[in-house]
Amino acid sequence: AVWSKAEETTFLEFLLKALPSSGDGGFKTTTFNQAATHLKEKFMQQRGAEKTGVVCKNKWTAFKKAYHSVIEIKCTSGFTWSDEHGAGIADRKDDVWARFTKSHPHANPFMSKGFDHFEIMEQLMPNQLKGTHV
Repeated sequence: AVWSKAEETTFLEFLLKALPSSGDGGFKTTTFNQAATHLKEKFMQQRGAEKTGVVCKNKWTAFKKAYHSVIEIKCTSGFTWSDEHGAGIADRKDDVWARFTKSHPHANPFMSKGFDHFEIMEQLMPNQLKGTHV
């Protein structure tokens, strides 16, 4: 399926409304099926394959991977983050970035562009506190 930015935003906003009944971000198949129906109603002329419940679930999985990749970039010493320019790496041959993306392959798209949906994803993701004194 081909997703426009508007479709992505609508999908995430739908999940945000469904969040209270999801059990901390663990969306069920019925929620993804309802999201697919909502997208069909709102976007009559969709591009690519039909956005079914399974497609929506896969998109959610991709969004979670992207979100976690951005968190990794933000938490890695030596990298900066900009919502517009991502990690701000201009040189495709940057050795540090190459090593980082080898162990974090989902970070690759954020070399020089931001993650448009970071703020809404932050609201959708369960708070995961790490550390020994948390």
